Amino acid sequence: MSTSTQTTWPEGVIARYLTVVGSTVDLSGKKYNTAGTCGGCQEEFSESNYIARDLSAARHWAQAHAEMCRALPRRGRP
Repeated sequence: MSTSTQTTWPEGVIARYLTVVGSTVDLSGKKYNTAGTCGGCQEEFSESNYIARDLSAARHWAQAHAEMCRALPRRGRP
């Protein structure tokens, strides 16, 4: 019997990565206009701070960030 719980993704989130401590890194947008935010440390990914032309660059950033981030989200923060 599984005891895991699922949470609803926020509107607009197209991909979600789990960090090593259970926070999430969320990607939103579209194939050529993708942004990302870490729910733990609040680091952001966007085309303005990272050379990105497509979703694969955003996915690469999200995966790499999720593998190393140990920041826990603040309670009550959206």
